Amino acid sequence: MLRKSLALQLLFWISFSYSVGSLAQRPDLSGNWLRDATADIVFDEWDFTEEGQRQFDSYDFEHDDPAYDCVAASWTRVWLNPNVLVQITQADDHVRLRYEWMDIDRIVSLVDPNDADPERAGIEGMPRVGHSAAWYDGDTLVIDTVDFAPGYISTMAEWAGTPQSRRMRAVERITRSGDALMIETTHQDPAYYREPLVVSIPYRLSDFELLDYGCVPEDAAVVSPN
Repeated sequence: MLRKSLALQLLFWISFSYSVGSLAQRPDLSGNWLRDATADIVFDEWDFTEEGQRQFDSYDFEHDDPAYDCVAASWTRVWLNPNVLVQITQADDHVRLRYEWMDIDRIVSLVDPNDADPERAGIEGMPRVGHSAAWYDGDTLVIDTVDFAPGYISTMAEWAGTPQSRRMRAVERITRSGDALMIETTHQDPAYYREPLVVSIPYRLSDFELLDYGCVPEDAAVVSPN
């Protein structure tokens, strides 16, 4: 009995030490974050397939940008938006990202990265942004997203019209360094791109509070004559 008792205690301490070690490795990403206007966005050059080029050339912002219906085009498009907060909170079994833009509330379950078919969550009313699962890789939060609807990776700036197909897979890697946050997203879409498209977007810690965006389609649909 003594030997069994010692063995059980040893098992407990091994399990406890493992749990503490796992928690210690988890990065602290919690806080309110704002896109860093002083740092550059890195949007890699794209290499379209013929169909990808056709989709890109046919893009018409007045008709094809889902933001006019208060809908996000992609997670990269959400992260690209300037001057609106992203609030990140972390729990034992999920990560919550509340985006001020379009009032998006994204809760992503933490899963075993070796699971070939993990539980994934989508955003109601926003099929273009797919279904996501997440895990930690050292000091980085990884969010893996599939099941996108056809649409656009970006609908703003010089990247407007970069297309996405149902075959796209996007992997966001979110890493903190001091008061800075880097979101690096790799888009794999063999229907439209010959090589993965990588976009890196810098954020910084902010003292601002999260506000309601309150998008109204009737207002958002008003298109500038320019």
